Amino acid sequence: MSDQKLTQQDIEQIASNRANAKVYSLNNLYLTPQEKQEVELWYQLPGNVMLYAFVITAIYSIFNPLPWKEIIGIPLVANIIVGIWNWYFYKKNFVYKLYLTILHSWVLYLVGIGAAIFLFFKGAIILAIISLIAPFGLLALVEPSIYLYSILAQKYHMHPKFAFFKKEYGHTFPFEEDL
Repeated sequence: MSDQKLTQQDIEQIASNRANAKVYSLNNLYLTPQEKQEVELWYQLPGNVMLYAFVITAIYSIFNPLPWKEIIGIPLVANIIVGIWNWYFYKKNFVYKLYLTILHSWVLYLVGIGAAIFLFFKGAIILAIISLIAPFGLLALVEPSIYLYSILAQKYHMHPKFAFFKKEYGHTFPFEEDL
């Protein structure tokens, strides 16, 4: 198209394709329901492991006091490590087994709320509040893996969730011709 004069329709199509590549929505037309489920499990894995790392660190700190930088830092490091592993060494069956067991949403709620109750009765109110809100995804903005995935997906010029399917399965999206 570079040698031809672009029409308004061409420009709009290119802009639409570029926007579609950068914005992921659960109601997108590019992935099947099963693929959408898989990408959500993949994307949320580091955050869910971070919840366990936080709960373990917080409870440990009740018995062996830790500085705040370690209470917060250990789960963040766990998130980064799992995010890197998940990007480079993703194993679908392993991730699915995790979500059928210890990472099932009800188990995460139970762990977070149970830890919050324990921490509250031990007087660690701030840790209890963090533990209570973590299973509901309210800490997503502080998850380093979200930013890591965005950086790693830059070479694909698309949202990390689309880039995941491109990288793992060689999936070709209709919007790629204008990237």
